[in-house]
Amino acid sequence: MSRTGVIFILLSIYILAAFGWWTFAHYRSSKIIYEQQFEVLNNLSYKATFDIQGAVDQELFYDSIGMKKYFDLHYPQLELMIIDKYDPLRNFMIKPSWDSYLKIEKSYQRKVWMYVLEGVVMMLLLFWGILTIYRSLRKEIGFKKQQSNFLLSITHELKTPLTAVRLYLETMRKRKLDEKQTNEIISNSLDEVGRLQTQVENLLLSAQLDSKAYQLQYQNVNLSELCTEYVLNFSKPRNLSERIHLEIEEQVLLKTDPNAIEMILGNLLTNAVKYGGPAVSIWIKLISRNGEVTLSIADNGPGISENDKKLLFNKFYRSGDENTRKTKGTGLGLFIVRHLIELHKAKIMLGSVEPKGTKFEIKFKSNAE
Repeated sequence: MSRTGVIFILLSIYILAAFGWWTFAHYRSSKIIYEQQFEVLNNLSYKATFDIQGAVDQELFYDSIGMKKYFDLHYPQLELMIIDKYDPLRNFMIKPSWDSYLKIEKSYQRKVWMYVLEGVVMMLLLFWGILTIYRSLRKEIGFKKQQSNFLLSITHELKTPLTAVRLYLETMRKRKLDEKQTNEIISNSLDEVGRLQTQVENLLLSAQLDSKAYQLQYQNVNLSELCTEYVLNFSKPRNLSERIHLEIEEQVLLKTDPNAIEMILGNLLTNAVKYGGPAVSIWIKLISRNGEVTLSIADNGPGISENDKKLLFNKFYRSGDENTRKTKGTGLGLFIVRHLIELHKAKIMLGSVEPKGTKFEIKFKSNAE
């Protein structure tokens, strides 16, 4: 556990313990006050007894009726009981009234419930607040880690093609090359520039998607033809024709943005090739059923862990450490895919393939005109 996590846990325990002690102190204080009120009431009974006896000696009243009036006027919290009706002025007993006991008891019970309810509510609020802060802290730490990984990856992704192009240009300047070598260097340079352009376009696109500035350009598209053509163009230069298997239903029509569909396909296929291993096989399926168009891309690679599945579509997220990772990327591909699919008001589901592998399934609503 990190130092920040330990400090946060200790601080949370201290806050909860302090509030628990505060609640217990108030309860204990109410208990003491409750016991003192009973003691005061009992002492008042002794005082009233001496007072009435003194009043009798001073002949302030001459019968039990006068004594009762005097008593009720000065001691409404107490109860006067006549023991001997023949000599009531000398034979009486004074004790706290039942109503006085009930009043003290109800006041005590009311305070106890008040402190208990306050304690429970405040404890729940504190727990919710601590949990919210903890989640925000973890999210912030995770985001900073992703930003750090992104800076490392984007530096590498931008630096590598620039270095390669510079090396090619210096080679052409320092050496006399034949036409074949020159064309090969130019072709390699263009490939590196294309790679650099793709990274820059992804950065710009992710910024537009983040700010809700990107707008889809809808048109009626034959999705069957678009997917088939794009996959063929993707597989030929990478020698993947034998490892990409198509199951495309004919004449699947959809009102969509063809550029967005190509970006979705490109990112998902690139990820499958990148993380699936050198012998990965990929299955692409397109069908239209019950008012839905389903596009799925599955591979037989190592699969994705449950922890990574929860964060896979987050911006800049890449599993592992950027300093030790061997695969290239910036963590923007699936972020772009998710937002483009959301703009289509479609759904993407991530699943596993038995015995191993990954499957992305996208469901569009049929809307062709």
